Amino acid sequence: MEKVARRHGTARLTLACVWVVLAACTTQHTPSAPTETAVSTLAAPLAQRAEMAGHIHMSANSDDKGYIRGWFKGEEVQLYYTKSYFCAEPPDSGASSGCELGADAETAPRSGPIPTIYAIAAVGGIKPDLATLACFPGTPCLNHPGMIDASRVGGSPTGPAVPHSHILDERRAGWFHTVNIRVRDINVWNTIAAAKTLAKVRELQAEKIVDSTGQRLISDDTPTNIYFFIASWR
Repeated sequence: MEKVARRHGTARLTLACVWVVLAACTTQHTPSAPTETAVSTLAAPLAQRAEMAGHIHMSANSDDKGYIRGWFKGEEVQLYYTKSYFCAEPPDSGASSGCELGADAETAPRSGPIPTIYAIAAVGGIKPDLATLACFPGTPCLNHPGMIDASRVGGSPTGPAVPHSHILDERRAGWFHTVNIRVRDINVWNTIAAAKTLAKVRELQAEKIVDSTGQRLISDDTPTNIYFFIASWR
């Protein structure tokens, strides 16, 4: 009788284990697509390393969506921004955004080659026609930093973003690395705005014309640690 009881006890225990396993299986959810957070975490090892070594800055109203004007091969295009800017330190930045003008990025938002977007900035007090600007004075553009450290090029370490337009030389979607070019002469600005090409910018840079104070009317390419995400064009 004792052996029979043990057998019945073993059977009951085995049956209970089976029910536990079955319950565990039936309560599992069907696998779903990874969330955007999970994807970005998996796809950004460089950003993770930067966060451990320094600081990554994104805008407070990150991931708003909207169109910003740009110039491409003589035509005006609409660039669809869907993510906040990306600025990683180092290089050190005095701006709360972490964005730096005059020093190249050490960490990118993703691995591999990244195309360039050229920010053509109106400086030195010139006031271009608003129709030629993508980002107006007084307020930052959508998903742009509100403050940039420009101390490496003679500006303020906590200055606001200046009015500017964008030139691209290849039609792609995704992250773009920003190169800054500063224009301090309205005639030079209008010449670029009329051409809407990087070739015209290069032609004007090559002339190296200076004003009465010895300052260049248009700067050479200036590196930054700023990246923008453009999802599509129209």
